[in-house]
Amino acid sequence: MENLETQGTEIKNELLLETQAEVYLRETAKWAKFLAIVGFIFMGFMVLGSFAVFALAGSMASILPFPIGGIGFLYLVLAGVYFFPIYYLLQFANNAKLALAGKSKQSLTESMKYMKSHYKFMGIFTIVMLALYPIGMIVAVIVAASQGF
Repeated sequence: MENLETQGTEIKNELLLETQAEVYLRETAKWAKFLAIVGFIFMGFMVLGSFAVFALAGSMASILPFPIGGIGFLYLVLAGVYFFPIYYLLQFANNAKLALAGKSKQSLTESMKYMKSHYKFMGIFTIVMLALYPIGMIVAVIVAASQGF
């Protein structure tokens, strides 16, 4: 009796994808992998750009009224923050591809976990940026007012 109930539960919890859903997931995984690869390339450019800014910081110190090394540091920080959503996107794509190739529920679950992590990270990052923009505008107005425009 228990055995029949267990089998019934397993059947109810099984998720079957329709053919069109598999097509959509396969195409989404391809685009996600493409975007992740391009993201890693641009992240590399950000790191190289920060090193270039650091290299120029010494020679530009006498010309510019502000420390340019801060911009290089900002690029490094942004590249570090940018790593996580790109990594999650790549893991989503790889696990989705594995899930479709081997009909693996575990890989599909991992894929969905990474997609959730990607969107959660991007959502939190968006909230933080939306909160920082007004603060940045207020600081800019205060600085401009204190210097007499």
